Parts: sequence; C-alpha cells; structure tokens
Amino acid sequence: MEISLGSDASPPRSPETIQPTASRANTALMTTVPMHSTLELNAMATQAAKISVIRRDGSSTPLDVTKIRRVVNWACEGLEASPIALEAGLTARLRTGVTTRDIQNNLIGCALEMCSPGEPDWRYVAGRLHIWSLWKDTLVSRGYQYGDYARTVFAKVQSQSYDSRILTYTLDELQAASEWINPDWDMDYDYAGAVLLTKRYLLPDELPQEALLTCALLLAHREAPDERLKWAKRFYEAIATRKVSLATPILANLRVPGGSLSSCFIAAMDDNLESIFETITDTARISKNGGGVGVNVSRIRATGSWVMGKPNASGGVIPWIKLLNDTAIAVNQGK
Repeated sequence: MEISLGSDASPPRSPETIQPTASRANTALMTTVPMHSTLELNAMATQAAKISVIRRDGSSTPLDVTKIRRVVNWACEGLEASPIALEAGLTARLRTGVTTRDIQNNLIGCALEMCSPGEPDWRYVAGRLHIWSLWKDTLVSRGYQYGDYARTVFAKVQSQSYDSRILTYTLDELQAASEWINPDWDMDYDYAGAVLLTKRYLLPDELPQEALLTCALLLAHREAPDERLKWAKRFYEAIATRKVSLATPILANLRVPGGSLSSCFIAAMDDNLESIFETITDTARISKNGGGVGVNVSRIRATGSWVMGKPNASGGVIPWIKLLNDTAIAVNQGK
C-alpha cells in the first residue's frame, strides 16, 4: 500500500488537539472489539503477505499490513474507536489485485459500518481517512502536500484559479503566512463534513488549510500594510478552528476571480419580451458568478390569456420558469 508519512502528513502529536466530541479526551474505549487475539491478527498479517496490491502507478507489490496498521492507528488516535476492530474489518475484504485506493475506500466503509448512536466517533475516523486520501491524491498530483503555500498561490494565480489580489502580498509575507498552517486542523471533520468540503468547496489540487488561509489573506488584504498579516492570522485561526463559519459564497468564491460574495439576488420579470429576456440575461450573469437568484414571475399573464389580440395565446409562466432554470444550470460555475 502506498502510504508515506512525511512531516506534513504526520499523525497529530497530542490527541487533545482533535476533539470533535466533548467526551473524547481521556475516556475508555466503548467500541465493541471483535474477538481477535494478537495471534489471530498476526496470522491475518501472514495471510495478507500473500496478497498482491496494485499501486497508483500500475505496478504490483506484496501487501504490507504494517503500513495499513500505521494509518489505522493514526485515524483512531484520541477517539473512542478501536484500531483493532477497524483492521479486522478490513482484512476480510483484502484480495489479490486490490488497489491502494480500494484499500482506503474499504477502510472508510468499515468505519462507517461501525458508526452508531452509541459509537459516534467512527464518523470522525472515516472523515480522517477521507482527508488522508485527499492528502495522498494531492501529493501524487502536484508532488507535495503542505509546506509550500507560496508555490501553491503562484500556480493557482497563473492558472486563473486564484484571484490575483492575493499577490498584493509579498513572497516573504506568503511564506510567513505558510507557517500558520496546522495540518491537524484537517482532522476535525466528520465524514459528511470532509466529503462536503472536498467536493463542494476545494479547488483541484488544493488542501483545506490552503483554501482557508487564502480566504483569510484576501479578507485582510485591504488593511494597512503593516497590519494586514496580523488580521489575516486572526481571521485564519478563527476560520480554521471553526470559531467563525464563512457563508457559502465567501468560502466558495472569495479566492476565485470574479466570484460573487452575495448569497441571494432578487429579480422581477415584467409581462413583455424585453423584460423577460433581460431578466434571463441577468440571471445568467449572476449564476455564472456563483450567486443564487429568486425571480418574481407573478406579473406574467396566465395560461390562455390574450396576446396581441389573439385569444388563448399565452403559455403562462411555466415555459419561462423552465427557461430560467435551464439558463441557471447551463452557466452555473459551482461544483
């Protein structure tokens, strides 16, 4: 299994830094652990050594259970969740030809299956494993994880993924801001939160703390030059530790060029073609920039009404509502 624990992806050193539930710290494990002795698990490891795993580059290698065990222990650290139970649940699913991604997905599946009202911490185990997969994918895609924020900024601006206003900060300032990043804060999400964050808000080849730090820097970039880093750090720490929750348009659009920071817009459509198509054009422009639109169509004449002296000629509001909806979908820039 391809797992590399570099300095950026090392397990949290102190479990108290990761406390998604109030009862987590210094409590006994409540998870029901399957009746697997150490000897039985070692026997499983011996059997697993006969299994071939397909790496991301397509090459084949014998399965190394110790690498899986290291990730499992890391994912369960500080939580009311037994790594033995998770490892035992995975071992039954291993087979020759399994890919490293399949192993990661199976670990997540095992954790979710063991989640219950009495054992809620498994959803945080699954969330950590999902974030781990994101870290791994990012490492493979761009060659590094955390540790080179300035490089990420310049690459994103060049590809027009980041708003160029971020370059009002100097290289030294970006490198100083990079020191604020705490990868452990990625581990505070349960599975649903981790999936929502990665699928809806993160850009390709972007990690959670990079996105939050960029938002903080852009929020502070209009402050006085000698004060803006101080404010950016306060913003970042408040956002990253979830003391402040950003509205969806800010989190999704602040760092992208031309993104709208407003959630909702209201428009009114009058009962004539000029107003109808002007409203549709406005809706397209707003939707293109990530805004939500509410349109008042109550002024459109009813179905069967007279049009230009002809009876029963109006199609009513439904055709225009369909056109509005199709327009918004066609130009939507969201994920």
